[in-house]
Amino acid sequence: MKKTFEYAVGDSWLLDMKGEKSIYTVKDCKFRAEDGKEIYTVDVNGQITRVVTKNKLHFLLFRYMFKKLKSGKYRKYDCSLQEKDVLAYYANFRKKEEMRVERVAVLLERSAEYRDAVQEISLFSMLLAKAEYMRVDAFEIVRLKKKLEKAKEKRRAVFAKLGIKPGEEKKRIYCAKCQDTGILPSGRICSCAEARENEIRAYVAEVEQCKPKV
Repeated sequence: MKKTFEYAVGDSWLLDMKGEKSIYTVKDCKFRAEDGKEIYTVDVNGQITRVVTKNKLHFLLFRYMFKKLKSGKYRKYDCSLQEKDVLAYYANFRKKEEMRVERVAVLLERSAEYRDAVQEISLFSMLLAKAEYMRVDAFEIVRLKKKLEKAKEKRRAVFAKLGIKPGEEKKRIYCAKCQDTGILPSGRICSCAEARENEIRAYVAEVEQCKPKV
């Protein structure tokens, strides 16, 4: 998606900061993809150069602009999400989901009640399947179904006791279209990634800040 920079290269203003006048001129602009911000290189009085975000420049002009001296030429930029950033975000997203499932699994494995319930469910499921296949007495089938339901209720009680919602013990897929990769089979960026654009840019920006300075 193409957008136009808020300020043009060559825009120049006279700023009055508490009686001290300065000329601010935009020399360059770029789009910082990792956090989705417009970055401006501004010349001050032909002596120093400042690098500021769009919001910072907007604040300076709103607060101190005395008058505009000249207009420059506007540029456009591509603000679309980058595939590599989407893939990196979703790789971390899936890792967090796997870690969540592992934590739940450890919590459940520590519960003797849960282990007993799982064993009972497995046993009565097998016995019920066998009884239905063999077409044994209907009363026996009803009895096994009740036993199985009782075991499942025991498992639900353990979940409630541990503060685990049913289904949380399994790995969840949040987007069936892209399988939580952020990229569709066609190679296009999934709508779920577009909806998470701010989160993706914030994640990438955080990763960039954590990289060692060379």
